Amino acid sequence: MRCMVPLDLPLLVATDTVGFVRGTSVAIIAFVVVVVIVGAVSFVVLFRRGGDRGIRGTSAQAALESRTAGLLVMLDDRVREADNELGFAIAQFGPTAAHDFAQAVSGARAQLTEAFRLSQQRDTTSSSAAQLRRRLALQSTALCEQALASLERYDTAFAQRRQHEVSAAVTAEQLSSDSRRLRNRLEAAAASIIAARERYSASVIAAPQRQHDECRELTARADSSLAAAAAGISPSGVNAVADELHSAATLLHRAGNVLANAERSLAELVEADAAVSRMREASDRDAHEARVARDSAPDPQSAARIQAAISSTESALEQTASHSGAIHDPFAQLALLSDASTELDTALASARNQQQRFEHARAAYQGTLVAARSQIAVVRELVGRGGVSARARTRLAEAERQLMIAEAETDPVEALDAIRRSVTHARDADALARY
Repeated sequence: MRCMVPLDLPLLVATDTVGFVRGTSVAIIAFVVVVVIVGAVSFVVLFRRGGDRGIRGTSAQAALESRTAGLLVMLDDRVREADNELGFAIAQFGPTAAHDFAQAVSGARAQLTEAFRLSQQRDTTSSSAAQLRRRLALQSTALCEQALASLERYDTAFAQRRQHEVSAAVTAEQLSSDSRRLRNRLEAAAASIIAARERYSASVIAAPQRQHDECRELTARADSSLAAAAAGISPSGVNAVADELHSAATLLHRAGNVLANAERSLAELVEADAAVSRMREASDRDAHEARVARDSAPDPQSAARIQAAISSTESALEQTASHSGAIHDPFAQLALLSDASTELDTALASARNQQQRFEHARAAYQGTLVAARSQIAVVRELVGRGGVSARARTRLAEAERQLMIAEAETDPVEALDAIRRSVTHARDADALARY
């Protein structure tokens, strides 16, 4: 909606701007405190009354879980939208004025993460434990509703403030500068993609190329919005161009995120190549160790299990052998080596001492970490396109949580176990997202 300002108000608006900004800042702070208190009270009341006011009269667990899934998807999408809104608020009002909103977005993201964790716990709870499953679903629902309410209140607050916005020209110039920087990064990314085509398979380059193209299209649309806004900006500083500037800021923010993903994908290709080399060296050593263990195995069954793992490792090494100038997919190579490494670990578990387990875990960790990050990035992109189920998003959130656990873990064996769990959940999320 355009902000219409009567022609006889510019001087009054300009005079009261400073007082308005100060008053608004105080009001927002007080508003945040009230929101937090109301949210906490609502949470307590929800559970004292059985937590099912919105579902009263419905005893079916399926109905409750369906509502929870819908709220998870709604909040996940809303947090992404709020992040874009935050980019506009910073461009329009500055980082100081948008600080409280930034904290609200961060808080909503944390509540979303916890809601996904609770949903993951519910999914892995036996269907016979109806009371526990119901409590977990209610907790997820409460978190989602609180986060959505918080973001909605900030939407209203900023909409009211934009009615008094008088710095459209400054905002437009800032957004134009952002657009120029994005175009410079686009040119550099295009050159990197061309170089990558000479080394990597088309399937690997597809994602960064698609992200690059999307960024270029978003930036072009943003420039069109800025051009439309420029025509409506007057010397008085009171302008009805908020819609155009909002559109431009949102598009540029999205474009920046998409381009960052493309840049990260290209950088991960180099990391993946290095990780393949390290994992091949480690796998070769492990195969040698396994042959010794096979020859001294206590029984035929153990020897056969170790031999099967050796065969898998040798096959993975053969398939990932480097050929100068050959087009290849380093992520697929990492997956082969990682799966073979897991099989060999299981076969040799009883034969290895603690120190050997630590050394192997450290060697295998880095390569598996790159594979996990790559798989998670793929699913994030799928979710970003929309239409992905709550179950896929839940598995993605669990994969991200396990990744954080792995990165914080000091025990190398525990870290390797966590990063492997992350890979498993990421693969499950990918399958569910494509279903």
